[in-house]
Amino acid sequence: MASAYNIEDQDEDTLDHQNRYLAENLSGKVSRLKSIAFEIETEAKEHHTLLDGISMDFESGTGLLNGSMNRINKMMSGGRSNRKAMFCVAGLAITVFLVFYFGSSAMFNAPE
Repeated sequence: MASAYNIEDQDEDTLDHQNRYLAENLSGKVSRLKSIAFEIETEAKEHHTLLDGISMDFESGTGLLNGSMNRINKMMSGGRSNRKAMFCVAGLAITVFLVFYFGSSAMFNAPE
């Protein structure tokens, strides 16, 4: 009978040892998951801040473009003299763009 109790004690010790091992293993996995969740939270907060900044930039750009379009519309509807000035400004802008475009392409395609 003494050996039966001894076997039961060994089984309990083995089960206790396995239980502690599995609990430590689970604790390590939980710690890793916790750190990953914290990193995800940090990344999400950083991205949220970045997107808020981009949103504000787009809103200010939209306001600027709306104001410019309103001024252009007023200038175009103002009369014949304003139309002439507008076409001169547009022609000047197109000319400057073409000069820069062809100048930069000639500079980058020039033989060495």
